[in-house]
Amino acid sequence: MTNRLRKSMRAGDTLDWRPQAFLLAALAIMLLPWLGDIIFNSKGEPREAIVAVSILDSGNWVLPTSFGSDIPYKPPFLAWLIAAFATVFNGGVVTEYISRLPSAIALIGLCWATYRWAAHSRGARFGLLTAMMLATCFEVFRAGIACRVDMLLAACSVVPVFILDRARRRPAMWRYASATLLLSCATLTKGPVGSLLPCLVLGIYFLLAGERFWPTLGRLSAVCLASFILPALWYYTAWRQGGQPFLDLAYEENILRLTGRMSYDSHVNPWWYNFATLAAGLLPWTLLLLLMPFCLRRTAYMNVRARAGRSRLSDAGLLAIVGAAVVVIFYTIPASKRSVYLLPAYPFAAYALAAVFMRMRLRWPAAVMAWLLSGIAVAAPIGLLVFAAMHDSAISNLGYASLVAPMAAGAWWLLRRSRPVASSVVCAAALYLAYAAAAGPMVLNPRSDRPLAEAIDAAMPTGPVYQLTTDKAVRTFTINFYLHDRVVPVAAPPADAPARTPMLIYSDTDTAGLHAAGWSVPVQLTARSCDLRRPLAISYHR
Repeated sequence: MTNRLRKSMRAGDTLDWRPQAFLLAALAIMLLPWLGDIIFNSKGEPREAIVAVSILDSGNWVLPTSFGSDIPYKPPFLAWLIAAFATVFNGGVVTEYISRLPSAIALIGLCWATYRWAAHSRGARFGLLTAMMLATCFEVFRAGIACRVDMLLAACSVVPVFILDRARRRPAMWRYASATLLLSCATLTKGPVGSLLPCLVLGIYFLLAGERFWPTLGRLSAVCLASFILPALWYYTAWRQGGQPFLDLAYEENILRLTGRMSYDSHVNPWWYNFATLAAGLLPWTLLLLLMPFCLRRTAYMNVRARAGRSRLSDAGLLAIVGAAVVVIFYTIPASKRSVYLLPAYPFAAYALAAVFMRMRLRWPAAVMAWLLSGIAVAAPIGLLVFAAMHDSAISNLGYASLVAPMAAGAWWLLRRSRPVASSVVCAAALYLAYAAAAGPMVLNPRSDRPLAEAIDAAMPTGPVYQLTTDKAVRTFTINFYLHDRVVPVAAPPADAPARTPMLIYSDTDTAGLHAAGWSVPVQLTARSCDLRRPLAISYHR
């Protein structure tokens, strides 16, 4: 970091371009070069990517079908972005890199917006710390390199909160218009909750900040209703195409999921699950909360500050508390709970953690964090190299080069022992870079079903590949993606299939009638399919 950059951050110049350029460059290096290095190895990512494939294949951008007849479970904004990026950058071909690009861009945008919000409150240095701590939270980084709707939803729902918070003090039509558009995108990503939850956060925050009830209700209601206009057009057009089955699916996903009355169990967890998963998702910065009691100032000194009128909570601090609390409490209501649902709370939690870290920067707990992360930064790459040598695992040349970054960052602290806050953040960022470039591909790629799909494609490059199942949740998503959406689910073995047509069969699937319909005895393909983590077999029509 240059001296001019440090000087601009010390001066608290939130409009200076240097800290922002530094942040964007650091995030781009952490995320963008490695998005395609980890191939699909679980059902979540190819399930989203295959929607974009079906859009490009069919030309239907409203309600495309995959697996022969399945309509998407979520609104199409992520799939639209993937299909658009594939068209512009890759000749219409959807790859792992293209599929994850919207999430990575959303994370970069969310971190930049978080920097602007935090820097306006406490200066550029604090804004940079908050944004980098956000990017290096375990759950946030994982969502930023995955082809899932959750990071896109978080960015499109949290950034409008920052914009409308700014508009409260400096009203401008473009602020309201941009916030409304982003909330529309959030609704088109995962339904009405994408707009309703941010407006709930803002409403509670505005009231606690001293705003009057009726003007606040009117202003936020107008924004919320306006944000539903574009999604309503899509819902209407999708209903015209999908009819009652589409309405039933939309009702179940948006209403029955919230009330816990879904027709199937989906990630059912107890009420305390959100708090446990938030603590895990904030790692490594959760450790700051364990160290915080050791750096609390004496009560007498706090009383002196209070009498001096200097302990009033700032607007940004109030928004951080309200934002994190409302999101976490809101998602305790549904029976369905997942760690990624809490992603909109992470920018607010990062602000609070950055405040704690800055407060303890001259005390021994900050040095403990630096020692811990620098030790891991040095030891983890060495352990990874030993593991790769023992198991003959493949690491790319860039992967090997990426391992230098955490070792150099850790060694810098171990040798100089200065700037513990900056050293901790740099070590964490370097560790995530090494994971994306080296550790992730080495560990996760061998779990993928892509080799199975490639073998099937080589044996039968055209025509359908059947899967024997009656359950929509039991799908070979990864194999279907790599077979370019050629898998067709069937409830019973078809008797009129061409000779040598393959059919995929998961363990515990009812195979009654298989022999009578002219199919061979199933042969096991793998003991652990990456989609459902159970054996997968294949049968051929005779």
